[in-house]
Amino acid sequence: MTDFDFIRNELNELKKKDLLRVPVCIDSVCGTVIRIGNAEKVLFCSNNYLNLANNPQIIAAAKNAMDKFGCGSAASRLISGTIRPHIELEEKLAQMFGKQAALVFPSGYMTNLAVLQTIPQKGDLILLDKIDHASIVDAAQGSQAEFRTYHRTQFDKIEKFLASSEYNRKFIVTETVFSMDGDFAHLKKLVELKKKYNAYLIIDEAHAFGCMGDSGAGLAEELGLLNEIDIVIATLSKSAGCSGGFVAADRCVIDYLINKARPFIYTTAPSPANSAAALCAIEIIKNAKDKRKRLKENADYLREKLKNLGLDTGASTSHIIPVIIGDNKKTLEISKQLFEKGFFVVAIRPPTVAPGTARLRISVQSDHTKEQIDLLCKAIVDSQIQNF
Repeated sequence: MTDFDFIRNELNELKKKDLLRVPVCIDSVCGTVIRIGNAEKVLFCSNNYLNLANNPQIIAAAKNAMDKFGCGSAASRLISGTIRPHIELEEKLAQMFGKQAALVFPSGYMTNLAVLQTIPQKGDLILLDKIDHASIVDAAQGSQAEFRTYHRTQFDKIEKFLASSEYNRKFIVTETVFSMDGDFAHLKKLVELKKKYNAYLIIDEAHAFGCMGDSGAGLAEELGLLNEIDIVIATLSKSAGCSGGFVAADRCVIDYLINKARPFIYTTAPSPANSAAALCAIEIIKNAKDKRKRLKENADYLREKLKNLGLDTGASTSHIIPVIIGDNKKTLEISKQLFEKGFFVVAIRPPTVAPGTARLRISVQSDHTKEQIDLLCKAIVDSQIQNF
């Protein structure tokens, strides 16, 4: 049998650099408090922002769909895998985002692959924010279009690329809430630039969907810009408490993806149960203004306490709050200390973030109590994080 020493060597190198990753198994429902082994931990690193993952209505919708349609979809969407809950979910998403149509995928990652490796073509340009999610970067790298990066404040650099006659079409692609820094894209400025140069604007509302906007559609809705966005991508795996991703756009865009996007054509359809659950989640999200309000209040409260402790929370203005430590080993040590004190907050290290910016990525949920937040801050103080 062929050995895998080269893999073992690489794993050893990761371990030496404090970059080795090991999954932690959760043995309970993912609420604000979870069970790992025989101990309860307060969860501060989940994307279950609105606490819908264990919502009884959503669970019931999934169970009912399983009774009616079975467990799996059993085929790709273009074979025999398109089932009524898929269509109903897509119609509801299109309506929510004010677009002509929508298309659902098994994950947000696959959604970005489908859109960016199908819509932009050879001779086109994709412009990415430097810290866009890995799924966006990977998708752009696999596209036949060229891609370049910019920092969100480098509007002159963006404009230079948009003004170039070297490319057929230009696509600006950005997250709206950045997943590791917790700050916002400058959507108003990007809309101005895309209009000025007749470019296309594609946004990923993964961390804003459900959490912002009057109906929960995200940052673009909150800023009154939804009609200016050409293609909206988001996920059902975070605030909706389900799994999957989706894209909403003009009907011709969706039809083109159906016919040309390999991640859509050549994969089994999402389960009917998940689509039915997501449909239920959307109805809850649309009326969840109180949850969005509590989420913002909790985030503002925690961020202010962390800043008062003298900790570096970067440019965060959302429910994602980094505590930037810098050193990989120290960040791991602090995460371990917090775990021992009853708090689950993972250490985020390169390549997820830039070298020298390892951090605790704290994500707030709407159901977190002030007491839980206060106790987390006390645990951070007790971990002597300031000495690091």
